[in-house]
Amino acid sequence: MPDNEEFDLWLEKQDEPTKNLIANRFSKLEATVKATREERDGFSKSIKELMGKAEKGSEIEKSLLEMTEKAKNSEKRAIFMEKAVSEGCLRPGVAFQVAVSDGLFDEQGEPDFKKLKTSIPELFKVVNSNTHAGAGTQQPVLKSSDPIGDAIRNRIGK
Repeated sequence: MPDNEEFDLWLEKQDEPTKNLIANRFSKLEATVKATREERDGFSKSIKELMGKAEKGSEIEKSLLEMTEKAKNSEKRAIFMEKAVSEGCLRPGVAFQVAVSDGLFDEQGEPDFKKLKTSIPELFKVVNSNTHAGAGTQQPVLKSSDPIGDAIRNRIGK
């Protein structure tokens, strides 16, 4: 999976229609995220207002407290998922469950990916996977948009 720098370099080489298509898609995704956060903030505000009006110890207060806790957990999960992808996590859902069960969050609720990577390294991609496959074969590496097709054409002499 390419990192952000590799993606940016790849994107620079694309034609304008492709760049516009990707920019449009990102804009839609960013708008969705913004709308979701605004909706969440609105719900949080409404819950706080209702908490002030609820009678202490009432069922309504208990329900509001439960809703507040669910909202916090949902936000914690969303933040984790976002950061897990940038940390190279291959299975963010599983990693989140492990982080929760092992208490791998700091006082501010931030996930400790260093401990998580130590705990379950198989859930994270290997940073340097350059194995030099084919080294020493004295055959040049094919660089083409269709390397298999090129190899077949070269083999049959076309």
